[in-house]
Amino acid sequence: MTIGNAIAFINRALVDSALRERLNSTSNAAEIQNLLREETLVFSVRDFDEAVHHRLTQCREEEEAEQIKELKMWWHLLFQSSEPAACITPCSGCCG
Repeated sequence: MTIGNAIAFINRALVDSALRERLNSTSNAAEIQNLLREETLVFSVRDFDEAVHHRLTQCREEEEAEQIKELKMWWHLLFQSSEPAACITPCSGCCG
């Protein structure tokens, strides 16, 4: 897990709609990690956050910075949507 992989992921995800579509089609965090492993883009949450900060400091135009911020938001939403919803009242049924 490296910041270099996270930077490579950011650079690629900004232009590779097929990669984004494949990630959007995953149903859980394990599938996301497996897909990233297949693409040799394994990194931690901390690596990703540091890579975003690094890329933002390199931006020369506001539009580029906005694209990176949008990618970061998408990435966090992707993980949120892959987690099962929490039950209000725990039971042995629906949420497992």
